[in-house]
Amino acid sequence: MPSRTRSSAMPLLQVHLLEGRPASVKKELVRELTEVVERVLGSRPERISVLVAEYAEGDWSVAGEPLELPQGARHE
Repeated sequence: MPSRTRSSAMPLLQVHLLEGRPASVKKELVRELTEVVERVLGSRPERISVLVAEYAEGDWSVAGEPLELPQGARHE
């Protein structure tokens, strides 16, 4: 089992989302992800980076087709 001692490594997390979520939701997501990486990897929070990239529905495809969400299904 790997050691869980603190390391000087700088974890970088990349999160890809459809656009439109409020800034407060993204802020909470980043905070929670940082806490998990700190706990599991033993990284210091100031060394953890999180990059959030947002995409329009037409820029995201599934099974070769552009993603089109029904009106009620956005950001659930």
